[in-house]
Amino acid sequence: MTGRDWIVLILFTLISMAVGLFYTRVATSKGQEGFFTANRNLSWWSLGISNSATYQSGLGGFVMLIFLFGFSGNWLWWAQWIIWMPLVAIIWSKMWQRMRIVTTAELISLRYGGKTAVFARRAYALTMCLFSIITMAYITGFFAKTIAPLVPMSMVSILLLFGTVTLIYTLTGGLIGSVMVSVVQMIIMIAGSLVFFAIIIPQNGGWTSIISHVENIRHDALSLNPVSTITPPLTLIMFVIMGLFFAGSPTAGEGMTAQRFMAAKNEKHAMGGQLFSTFISLCLRIIPLVGLGIICITMFWSGDLVAKYGQAPQGFMLLKDPAFAWGELIKASRLPSGFTGLLVATEVAAYMSTLSALINWGSSFIVNDFYKELKPGINKKQEIVISRFTTLILFIIASLIAILFVDDMVSWFLFINSVVVIFWLPLAYFRFFWPRFNVWGELAATILGLPLTVLFWFILDFQHKPIWQGTGMLFIIALSVISLVTIITPPESDETLKKFYMRCRPPAGWKKLRMKYPLLPGHDLSLRSQIIDCLLGIIACFGLAIATNAIFVLNWLIFGLGGSSALIFGGLLIRRSFKTRDSDFPGKVKNELI
Repeated sequence: MTGRDWIVLILFTLISMAVGLFYTRVATSKGQEGFFTANRNLSWWSLGISNSATYQSGLGGFVMLIFLFGFSGNWLWWAQWIIWMPLVAIIWSKMWQRMRIVTTAELISLRYGGKTAVFARRAYALTMCLFSIITMAYITGFFAKTIAPLVPMSMVSILLLFGTVTLIYTLTGGLIGSVMVSVVQMIIMIAGSLVFFAIIIPQNGGWTSIISHVENIRHDALSLNPVSTITPPLTLIMFVIMGLFFAGSPTAGEGMTAQRFMAAKNEKHAMGGQLFSTFISLCLRIIPLVGLGIICITMFWSGDLVAKYGQAPQGFMLLKDPAFAWGELIKASRLPSGFTGLLVATEVAAYMSTLSALINWGSSFIVNDFYKELKPGINKKQEIVISRFTTLILFIIASLIAILFVDDMVSWFLFINSVVVIFWLPLAYFRFFWPRFNVWGELAATILGLPLTVLFWFILDFQHKPIWQGTGMLFIIALSVISLVTIITPPESDETLKKFYMRCRPPAGWKKLRMKYPLLPGHDLSLRSQIIDCLLGIIACFGLAIATNAIFVLNWLIFGLGGSSALIFGGLLIRRSFKTRDSDFPGKVKNELI
C-alpha cells in the first residue's frame, strides 16, 4: 500500500461515514422504532441492494471458495440459496411486513400468550444478540485475513480503524443510515471487482489461456456438475432440505433480512426488494469474484491443495492460508497507482455493510425486547441514547471474540452459514403454519440451538466429517425435540391465535380462523398460486446459477439453457407477483390493510 492507496482508501471510508451521518436526523425523529425500522419507508431497490450487501461480508471469501474447490465451492451455498431466496420473497417477506413489529423477537409476544411468552421473547432476544456477536467476530476475523497481505495491520488495529468508522455511522444513522451506506458500498464492491477482473485477464494471457491452464493442473475445478467430492449427493440433498427451511435462519429469511422487510413501505416493496436481492446475490455480485478465484488457481497453491493434489507445480506460490488468496492476487498484479487502495476499499465496504447491519440488528433486541419492556415510559430521546449505548457494547464484545477465538476460516464459513442456524430452522414453518405450535416449542429451539451446534461442530469435531452428517443429525434432533415438546404441552389460547392470524395472515394452516373471518384474506393469492410462484422462482434461480458458472468456461449451450430459464421463469414470476388483483382485496379488507 502506497501513500496514494491510503488516500483512496481513507476517502472511500469517509464517504461511507458521511452518508450514514447524513441520515442522523431521519433516524432519530421517531424514537427507537424509527431508529430500527427506518420509519417503515424502505423502497424495493434500497432493500434489495442493502440485503445483498449484508450477505457479502467479504469479497475474499468467495475467491477462497473457488480457489480451493473450483465451481463446487459455489454449490456449498448456492444449493440452499436458490431455494430459500425465492421462498422468502414470495411468502415470508409479506408476513413480516404485515405484522408491523420492530424485531423478530416481538413476534413471540404476538404469536404466544402468558408469562412464558415474555420469558421466551427475552430468551430469544438474548440468543439472537449472542448470534450477532459471534457473526460479527467471524466476519472481522475473515476481513483481517483477507486484507493481511495488503494492509499489515493487526486485528486490533483493523477494529479500531474500520470498526470504529462503522460504529459511528451506525450509532448516528440507525437502520436507514446503515441501509443507504450499504447501497453505496455495494456499488463500490461490484464496480471495483469488475474493473480489477478486467485489468488482470490480459496480464495472465487472456481468458482462454487461463481456462486451459486450470484444466491442465486441476481438471475437476471447472466442472459444471453440482455433484462433486466436496458436494456429494447426500450433502446436496441436506442443503436442499435446509434451503426449504432457511426462512427461519437469522442469516437468511429472518434476522437482518426480516428487519428490512418490517421496514419496507408495503408488501410489494418487501417482496420486490427480496427478488431484486436474489438476482444480485446469486449472480451479479459474484461474477468478478468467481473469475478472480479461477485466476488464483493458476497462480497459487496452499496446504489444503498440497494435501489433495500433491506437491505444487513449479512456479506456483504457496499460500500460508487460503484466505490470503484475494490479497495475494492483488499484490501479484500490475495495477494503476491508487487502485490497490480502491480494491481494499471494496473489501472494507463489504465488511462494513455487514458489520453495520449486525450491530443495528443485535442492539434492536436489547432496546425493544428488554429495556423498553422494563421501562415503557421512557421518552424518544432516552430510547435513542440506550440504542446507541447497546450498539457500542455489542461491538466491543464481538471485537474481543474476534481477537481471541476466530481462526479456521473454511470451518467458520460453514458453521455460520449452515450449521449454527439448524436448530432454529423448523420455526420457519411451525410458527406460521401450525396453529398447535406453542411457546414451549419455541423455547426448546431457542435454548438448545446454539449450545448443541457448538457441541456438534467444534467439540465433537463434525467440522472434519462430511457436512451432511453433522447437519443431518442436528436437523433430525431439532424436528423431533421441538415437535415432541409442542405436543406434550398445552396449546395457545384461541384469543392469542386469533390476534396473530389477524396481523400476519399466513397462507396455510389456519382453516378454522379463515372460515370464521371470511372478510380477512388469509393470503393475497391462493396457496396454490404461491406454491407455483415458488417453483417458478426456484427454477429461475437454478438457471441463473448454472448460467453464471457456464459463462466462465465458455459453454454457450449450458449458458443459453440456464439464462433462458432464468429469464422465462423469472419474468413469469415477476408478472404474476406484481399484477394488480383487486379481487383479492375486498373493499372492506383493503381499507383495513392500508
